[in-house]
Amino acid sequence: MDSGEKDYSFQEIRQMMAENAIQLRELKISQAQTDEQIRASQAKTDEQMKRTDEQMKRTDERLSAKLEKLSKELGNIGNNNGAVAEEFFWNALKNIKEFKGIKVDFADRNVYRQKGLLADEFDAVLWNGSSVIIVETKYKIHPNLIEKIKEKKIPNFKKLFSDKADHKIYYAIAGFAIPNQVAEEAKREGFFVIKQFADSENIIIENNEIKAY
Repeated sequence: MDSGEKDYSFQEIRQMMAENAIQLRELKISQAQTDEQIRASQAKTDEQMKRTDEQMKRTDERLSAKLEKLSKELGNIGNNNGAVAEEFFWNALKNIKEFKGIKVDFADRNVYRQKGLLADEFDAVLWNGSSVIIVETKYKIHPNLIEKIKEKKIPNFKKLFSDKADHKIYYAIAGFAIPNQVAEEAKREGFFVIKQFADSENIIIENNEIKAY
């Protein structure tokens, strides 16, 4: 027998087993308590996250409502500015008898026409027996308007007003704010450029090198 090993009596073994059982039971109780604490902590965290999500949802709803209101207000401002510009330039053009050397017999505003699926509206149209001047009016003229006129407005007018097929078609842009580069581009395309003259009720028509489309 190895002298380094200790012999345990039956009583000692029973005592050790009892102590181990007690320790194991205490460990289980401690583990159960820890699990309960974790569940309670998780439940608390879940509740806090739920309240946070609800608060974020309410915040998003309020923000969306404010953004929608602001968008409507800005849209109304833009529409109002556009209406002011249209009214101003129409009042300046409706009684005009000559447009840069072109005789004007008739003037119409907000001219709308539909043919099948194609429909379009033109802010102002001035014409005589051989020429038509279409005026696009904006409060501020943006660079993409020139391309829109060439690619869409002029072709649409020709398709919708086939009765003017033998007329010379001229185009004009009118606005309170026309950036210089946009005005120059419009002139290169042969468009008239109409501006307000010195903060008065009068207008100035620019471009002597116009192009008939």
